[in-house]
Amino acid sequence: MNEILKFNYDYSKCMVMKLGMAYPEKKIPNKSHILLTFDEALEYIKKIDNITQGITKIYYLVGWQYLGHDDKYPDFFEVNKALKRPEDKTAYDSFKWFAEEAKNYNSIISVHINFNDAYDNAPSFNEFVKANALIRKKNGKINPIENYNGRKCYKTCHKAYWESGLFKKMFDRFVDVFPFIAETGTIHVDNFQCYKNYAPYVSTKEMQDARRNMIKYVHEKGIDITSEFTYKESDSLPNKPFLGLPRDHFSKYPMDTVGLIPLSWWCYRLTAKELVETLPSVYCGGEYREKAYNKLLYGNMHGEDIVRKENENWAEEFIHRFATYQVPCHFLNSHKRLAINGKRNHLSCIFSDNIISYAKGEKITQNNKIIKDGDTLFLPFVHKEKQYIAYSTKGDFRKWDIFEKDVSKAKIYQITENGNEFIKEVAINNCKIELFIKPKTALLIACK
Repeated sequence: MNEILKFNYDYSKCMVMKLGMAYPEKKIPNKSHILLTFDEALEYIKKIDNITQGITKIYYLVGWQYLGHDDKYPDFFEVNKALKRPEDKTAYDSFKWFAEEAKNYNSIISVHINFNDAYDNAPSFNEFVKANALIRKKNGKINPIENYNGRKCYKTCHKAYWESGLFKKMFDRFVDVFPFIAETGTIHVDNFQCYKNYAPYVSTKEMQDARRNMIKYVHEKGIDITSEFTYKESDSLPNKPFLGLPRDHFSKYPMDTVGLIPLSWWCYRLTAKELVETLPSVYCGGEYREKAYNKLLYGNMHGEDIVRKENENWAEEFIHRFATYQVPCHFLNSHKRLAINGKRNHLSCIFSDNIISYAKGEKITQNNKIIKDGDTLFLPFVHKEKQYIAYSTKGDFRKWDIFEKDVSKAKIYQITENGNEFIKEVAINNCKIELFIKPKTALLIACK
């Protein structure tokens, strides 16, 4: 295993998500399509804080720069003007206001950036060409491996990017321009994969070495890097994507950035051995390439696809995903993984404290008692003592076990985007609580 950096957050206990802000209009030059303004994003953040009971949340803004998502990388020095509040002088002022206001709602605002992609409309593009810091074909021409927003997307050569000093120059400028983002101690670096260079030839391993240097340099600035994928590259991987992104990696190769990148959105080709031996505080993620693991270990919910202005039912969908995915993830992350048994949809994971999670039926038991039964659950809310989260998609009525021995009553609240609504107080008899859960309803149970 690589060295393990000391991270600023335990990402296995935080809720981490992206917020889509804007992207360039394809048919209208120099125009940004707005998904959320800073004002609008803050209103969602307030309501999400209510739903999530004030746990620590980290938001990475997508499309905060220039005209929006995937515009003008590898530069990231200008705030998208379309997101400016009318009362502020500049978009920068609006961004700074937004980041400061979000702190009141247990929310950390940071950015989604990219060290890999380069577009010819970027102010620094010619610097990368002169430094030979772009991936080249065998004929020596720079190689546009992908295409986004109607533009050719070139890839940076990590080795030259690092050794030329250009990476330090670019990142130092970012920290100087956005000190309030640097102070958050975390950024999200999109698609940080390694590609081979052919002129001159640079192997995947050399690229990985340079990537590690880049990550460590950012860490020296006091900033964690989270990223998009689990990076398990080898020289056998072609530069071109295979059947879309990402280029498929292989489980037999080690995680190159374990200990350096604590969280990724997509966990790819992890073995059962790696999942057992790697602490969630060292590496965790959102969703797994092997879908059965999503039903076994759960993960960090993706809220970006839910939080959209056109989605009138966003709160109901968000509550469902938070209760059935994020809450069990945090519960299981608080216990040691001991073994993963079985295959495919018949996988089970044994945890400390006599907890077993089953992929089939998406069940979790503790001391042989069911605490999650598909989309019906009654789970300890690990962020607060003697509190539980209950939820049911179809509705449910049964007795659940309370694991604390020193409680006799519980206050029940319905969780809503506007705050917890008190329902009633009930008695706890013989460490059991009788609970009626309405369909698609989440409850907070506070024992005393």
